[in-house]
Amino acid sequence: MGAESLFSRVKDMVSHVVDSFIPIAEDEEEEEEIRAQQASQTAQTTQAAQSFASERRVANGGTVSSFSSPSYGSTSSFQSPRTPVTGEGSSTPLTVHTTKVSELRVRIHRPRRYDDAAPAVVQLKQGIAIAVNFDCMSEPERRRVCDFLNGACYVMHGTAHVVSSTIILYAPKGVDVTDPLAATKTN
Repeated sequence: MGAESLFSRVKDMVSHVVDSFIPIAEDEEEEEEIRAQQASQTAQTTQAAQSFASERRVANGGTVSSFSSPSYGSTSSFQSPRTPVTGEGSSTPLTVHTTKVSELRVRIHRPRRYDDAAPAVVQLKQGIAIAVNFDCMSEPERRRVCDFLNGACYVMHGTAHVVSSTIILYAPKGVDVTDPLAATKTN
């Protein structure tokens, strides 16, 4: 019997220590806090939906007011009244993306040594197509420069097209190069 009473006393002491460090909160207080948080979240959601319905933000930072039905007259048979957008997608603002069509530029390079190839790679990185004329170089030097430019073009997902035995056109990614003579030969 002494062991059981000792065990119960230790159990009571441990539970008292645990209760002092981790107090048990009232269930009603927790439920009230949860209800208040839910009410504030629904109010915020309602305000956000109302402000989203009136204005939409576009990519350039401005806003576009949404259309509202006119206050004069009634809708005709071919028009239906506008309804507000609802659902999950309405919480995200609309973004308008525009694409600018840049002009295609081609630069002609005539390297005389291996060091002259670096500016061609810089222009290829900038999205400029380059035509390289190798007629002023010896065969081993030409091979080194051609390998260097081919590697740079490959890394940037560009293309290389042989124009003649001494001229190669290097085009960056997004530039489509077609040979009309090759197309007519296959047809």
